[in-house]
Amino acid sequence: MITPAHAQAFARYNRWQNRSLYTAAAGLADADRKRERGAFFGSLHGTLSHLYFTDMLWLHRFTGTT
Repeated sequence: MITPAHAQAFARYNRWQNRSLYTAAAGLADADRKRERGAFFGSLHGTLSHLYFTDMLWLHRFTGTT
């Protein structure tokens, strides 16, 4: 069972990882972020976009907003 404490811990971990990831990505040139890498979402840009939109989806689910 996921308790409120677990959900809060997951949210803190997600925030920490997002900061680390976006800070590292900010050090890359735009062309490097958008270059095809053969990853599931193509580029690092595609992967970051996927992470952003899934975070927004979960946030809307948790808050009941659209």
